[in-house]
Amino acid sequence: MAGCSSGTPVDLTPPYVPQDKTVVTVNGEPLSLEDFDTEFRLMQINYSAVTEGEMRAIKRRLFEQVINRRLLLQEARRDGIQLTAAEAQEAFQDALKGVPEDFWAILKVKGVSPDSWKRKLLQERLAQKVVDTEVNSKVEITPAEVEEYYWTHLTNYWSPREVHARHLIVQRKADLEKALAALQKGEDFATVTCAFSVGLERSQGGDWGFLAEDRLPSEYDKALSSLKPGEISKPLKDNFGYHLFQLIGWRDRQMIPFSQSRTGIHDDLMKEEEDFRFDQWMAGLKRQSVIKVNQEMAPVIGVTLEDLREE
Repeated sequence: MAGCSSGTPVDLTPPYVPQDKTVVTVNGEPLSLEDFDTEFRLMQINYSAVTEGEMRAIKRRLFEQVINRRLLLQEARRDGIQLTAAEAQEAFQDALKGVPEDFWAILKVKGVSPDSWKRKLLQERLAQKVVDTEVNSKVEITPAEVEEYYWTHLTNYWSPREVHARHLIVQRKADLEKALAALQKGEDFATVTCAFSVGLERSQGGDWGFLAEDRLPSEYDKALSSLKPGEISKPLKDNFGYHLFQLIGWRDRQMIPFSQSRTGIHDDLMKEEEDFRFDQWMAGLKRQSVIKVNQEMAPVIGVTLEDLREE
């Protein structure tokens, strides 16, 4: 794409597919064995060990994804929606963030060419642009809907009772006895924890901050519930070692105000509505489309005739 201006559209015209390599035709457009093979090989990078039943379900899902993507690309051509060179470059940059240094070598081992990977990536980005334009841009959640949801689901917006404590854990009884001896001499619990604990909060003197009570193991909760602020529990032993707790205080269950919940509710409602409208819209596209499968190729891509009839 070197030399293209940022607004230049990217050519995603489907390549020619000979008849003997055609697996599916979607509204007369052929999908090649390579299209499905690339999808499957890329999938194998993320799914290293699956059962035969799981693999069949995965192949079925990949089959649907390839067909759906072609329907969306056809919709893009009908509506004049294109991907610019700048959008393509952004897609590449996003996709390559966080990938291993040997990513291209991994693709080669899996038998996927860089061009096949790039074409699939750009098709996905254009398909998403179509969905954003035709579906998501038409979804609106009003402030009134957000507020109504909050008040009608108020039980979801209460923070649980929380405990603030310090925690000391050792794995050897000898270390526990040393810690107890230091506490009996009047040393500060935080100081003793820094000296002896093997817990994650050791550097903070065992202070775990406020923690929701429902996240505590029942035996920890019971030990802390018997204490007054500043008191230290009796030793408690479990599979992780020997524990001591010092209670700092409790914070009662309280309602999360609407002002703090508004954004999250809006985003959740938007996502739910977008997903619903997309499913309806996609089902409509399929009803208006003619999808024909080369039955001789079905076993090659791991799709049964029963699967094909469901399309």
